[in-house]
Amino acid sequence: MKYLIIPIAALLFSCSNTNTGTNTNTDKKDPEEEPFEMPKTWEKNFSVTLYSGGGMNYESTNIFLFADSCRYVEMENGVDSIKRFVLSQAEKEEVLLKLRSFSVSNIKTIELEGTVYDKETNRICFALAPKQAFCIETGATQGIEEKEKGDFHKAYNYLVSLAKEKGK
Repeated sequence: MKYLIIPIAALLFSCSNTNTGTNTNTDKKDPEEEPFEMPKTWEKNFSVTLYSGGGMNYESTNIFLFADSCRYVEMENGVDSIKRFVLSQAEKEEVLLKLRSFSVSNIKTIELEGTVYDKETNRICFALAPKQAFCIETGATQGIEEKEKGDFHKAYNYLVSLAKEKGK
């Protein structure tokens, strides 16, 4: 249980005060100095989370991929459907390879002019707790640079498809 709580807390803390689309590295004074790089192997402290929700619909999707466990949570009208699964080492390496092929480390979140009310938020966060966290998202006040939208959506759809398949 402690292996599940610690990465979640680290990820939430890291991403809650982070400029999205940038690296948070506690060893450096300037987070822009060293961009986040997707690890080559899935370390014990690495995690991937995905959130989609908000807007006018009372539903959301949360995906949590940790070294020792994974969860796929769909909420509709306040009712959670939780599916738990585990990724093999080969599957974890495949996820990393796929995410690197989509160049997720290079995707930048930008501030939108004005606010798009009732727009859902789509967020993918990567964490190497406790030192680094990197989040990319679209939402009411943020978006993805036009040239990187395709890679963001490919990564997003891949993670959702993986969780749906494994959570059967």
